[in-house]
This record gives sequence, structure tokens and C-alpha cells, in this order.
Amino acid sequence: MSTYGIDLGTTYSCIARLDSNGNPEVIRNNEDDSNTVASVVFFENETNVVVGQAAKENVETDGDRVVQFVKREIGKLPVRTYEFDGKTYTPVEISALILTRLKNLVEAQGGKIEDAVITVPAYFGLEERAATKQAGELAGLNVLSLINEPTAAALSYCARQFQEDRTILVYDLGGGTFDVTIIKMSMAQNDSGRDVQKITVLATGGDDKLGGKDWDEKLFNHILHACCDDNGLMPEEISAETRQDIFSKVEEAKRKLSKKQSAKLRIDVNGSRTEIVIKRSDFEQMTSDLVAKTMNFVDATLEQVPDAAIDTVLLVGGSTYMPMIINAVESKFPGKVQQHDPDQAVAKGAAIYASMLVEEVDNPSAQGTETSGDETPHAEQLTSKFTVEDQTPRSFGPGVVDMNGGKQTYVLENFIKIGEKMPAVFTKTYYPLEDNQELVRLRAFENRSTDDTLIPCVDEDGNPQATDPAHNVKLLGELVVNLPPNTSRDTPIKVTFKVDASGVHVEAVNTKTNEVFETFLRTESEIDVERSAVHQLRISSD
Repeated sequence: MSTYGIDLGTTYSCIARLDSNGNPEVIRNNEDDSNTVASVVFFENETNVVVGQAAKENVETDGDRVVQFVKREIGKLPVRTYEFDGKTYTPVEISALILTRLKNLVEAQGGKIEDAVITVPAYFGLEERAATKQAGELAGLNVLSLINEPTAAALSYCARQFQEDRTILVYDLGGGTFDVTIIKMSMAQNDSGRDVQKITVLATGGDDKLGGKDWDEKLFNHILHACCDDNGLMPEEISAETRQDIFSKVEEAKRKLSKKQSAKLRIDVNGSRTEIVIKRSDFEQMTSDLVAKTMNFVDATLEQVPDAAIDTVLLVGGSTYMPMIINAVESKFPGKVQQHDPDQAVAKGAAIYASMLVEEVDNPSAQGTETSGDETPHAEQLTSKFTVEDQTPRSFGPGVVDMNGGKQTYVLENFIKIGEKMPAVFTKTYYPLEDNQELVRLRAFENRSTDDTLIPCVDEDGNPQATDPAHNVKLLGELVVNLPPNTSRDTPIKVTFKVDASGVHVEAVNTKTNEVFETFLRTESEIDVERSAVHQLRISSD
């Protein structure tokens, strides 16, 4: 098949497809003898860029030419850049190199990628999602859609183990991000009247800057100080080479501690060999605050659906191999915890979803066929058995002027609230602020509030700023609506927001001329520096 699902991870990435029998399978990375590709890029020189385990092995010797954990930077403002050999790379371009490596894996084995679905953390906002899709397109992929990682994992689980009317909590701890999602699995009829397995996202929470990397940093500091103590040194006296050696041993130590009570490491400390023994109990103690942080997110997400009775807990992500994670989740949900392909479930679920999207286009009237026992469903049978109902990760709306009481107040109107069913669409009519207004700068925001209106952070001139920490308000960009001469202030301007897994689409229509405006400027560098208050829309025509 030519349709693939991609788990673009912080530390490791994975690509999967459905085989001829409809079973999701991961494309083997024969070069690294693994099912994954390390999300690491090494810029050896101006003509050779290495991606994967070979790149990771250069962290110790050429760390200043290695880029890791770029997923934590993608879509973030201000945009971080990396420069090698006179060329500048953005996180989108680095991510595209990783995706290209995955694409090359397929092609080296005689395959061809025509369509793909890429996964993202459920807690990613619009900018992160748009940047992820852009990276896929830059890698030459036709990105059908994005899908939230916990939803993909649940889809993979449901494809293997059907349980009617089950409520599942997905605890997804990856290398750099953490999501907790509550999903309802039930039987329902689709638009064609067929019985299908419905996956409905009920609530989500998490942190897109919390993951296995944070455990790594604590372990790194522990090993560093142990090396200092054994050699009578201060941390600032540890050479760069020794620091790189310690860093390269961290993942090895973590893997050992997931299987044994202690791990023995040999570190080259400023030219002398030092042996360090790390106890699992010490590792668990030094990272107990991180475990507690994830469980706080679990509790907060459960509060969103207080009536939900959790039947199954899925542990997803490579970091859930750590016993401290398994024990913490098991203590809260005794007897309900399952580890379901932690490294591969997300990619496999994305492959199923990608095939579902292609099937909807190619064969919308396909009839699903139930299987039982050890029978293996064909691809079209498997994908037509599911329907997925995800929810918006943020609230979205435009910035407009409220004329209430004759006072002009710039407000954010939340068109679409966090947690609504996707795709979500909302339309409202606004009006120019003044007669003979030449244009409108319609600004779009995202936030994590469920209030109908917010007052976004503004500067001393009343112009909206990019972010507002109080409400997590973020300026996404603006849509410039040009108005013809002699436009009156009672001219209706119809504004529509549409949100799906790939991001937000904003449209404005001048209903007197039927002119449609859709060119949405996403970054601060693209937005005109002139932000005069007269270039706004107002809420009412009064």
C-alpha cells in the first residue's frame, strides 16, 4: 500500500502501513537494526547530513554539529535557528530531514509513499500542528491529516482487541512530550447506517515540554556529580568530552535500570576511567517530582469527565518502560493497566487512520465485514470498522472591538471552545469600525480558556501582543480584508473559523461584494507592523 502513518517523535520516530491482510506493520529500519529511527540529525559537512542512530553516535565527539529534541522547538515563537556550514535551518527543516529519512526507509525496500498521516501530541496548538504539516510537505509527503498521538494509540489498540463500551485512559509519555487522554470506545452507526466501532475523545491534558528528556537531564546531573565526587572535582572542571561521554551513557543507564536494580557505568573523566553505580531507588527518588507531575495531569484530566469510569489504561511511549511509571499508574488504576506496543502503537494507529481517510475518498460506500477468532481482516474491512471523533486542543476566535457603552474595548471572542468535536465550524458577522475604512486586520487567537470573551494582552497603543501568560492567549496571525472605496460602517463582514486536526482555517466575506479573503498570515514576520486601531472589526452595527 502507498498510505503510511508516521509517529514523528522527540527522541525516536516510526513509520507504519497496513499490510495486504489489513494488519498494521512497522517498516523495519534495517540499517540500525531497529523498528525506529533516532530523531537526531548530524551535519557532518556541507554535503553530508546524517539522520538516525549514526547521527546520535556523534553526540559524544561532535555535539555542536548534532541537533536533537527538535520536536520541542517546532512551531514555537520566536523561531529557533541552527546554522551549519553557512546555511541556516529551522525546526521545520530539521523535522523534514527526519521525515525524509523515514520516507527513504520505505523506498529502499521497494515501497512508495503517496499519502501520509503524521501524529502530534494532543496538547499541540495550531502553530505546532501547522509546522508539523509543513515539515511533512517539505519532505515531499502528501499529508492527508494529522492525528493526536493518544487517539492513534487507542485506534491501534481497538483494532487488535475489540471491547464494546469501554472507557480508556491513554497515558502517553514520550521522549519530549506528555499527553493524558480519556477515550470512549463504543458501537455506533455511521452515515451509511453501518455498525462501526466509534472512538470518541472525552478529555485531554498534558504538557508538550515534559517527557523522557527530563528524566535524562536529572540522571545526567546525578552522574556528573558522582564523577565529581569520585575525582575531587567541581562541575565546572569537567571537560566537554567527559560531559559528552556522560550524556551518551544516560540512555544506556535508563534501559538498564528498567530491567535491573542497579546500573554500572564506566565514564572517562578528564582522561581517567571512573566506575559509577546507580541504584534504581536513587533514580526513582531524584525523578519522583516528574512522576508526580504526570499524575497531576491525570487527575486534572479525570476532573473534566467526573462521571467517567476508567476500564483500561494504555501506557504508550518509550518512557513508560520505566518501572516507576508502571508502578505509579498501576497504584492509581490497579488491574487496569496495559502496555500496548509503547514504541509502535502510535505509528500503527496513524497507518489505520490514513487508510481510513483514503478509503473514504476512494470507496465511500464500502461495507465493513466483521471477523472473529483468528481470522485476519482485509485492509478495507479493518479501516471501515472505525470512526474517530476527536476534540479541539484549544479555544479559538478573532480579536474585535466591543462598542458596549460607547467605549471601545479590544476583546477576543472565543468562537470555538476547547474540547469541542472536530471539525468545528463557527461563523459570525462583524462590521468595520469606521466609514470609509480601507482594510481590516482580522487577528486570530488561540487560548486555553472556556470564557466567551477575553481581553488579550495589548501594548501601550492597544495593539495585541503575541502571547498572554494569564490566559495562555497566543496570536496566530491575521487576515487582511481589503475594503472598496466608500465602504460604510454598516457593511456586514462574515467571519468563519474552522478547526480540524491539521489546524485552523479563517475566512472573511464582504457580504456586499461577495469578496472572499482566505490568505492567513501565520508568523510575526509576515504581519504588517502597522496595527492602527482603525483597522479593526467591531461586534455590532449600532
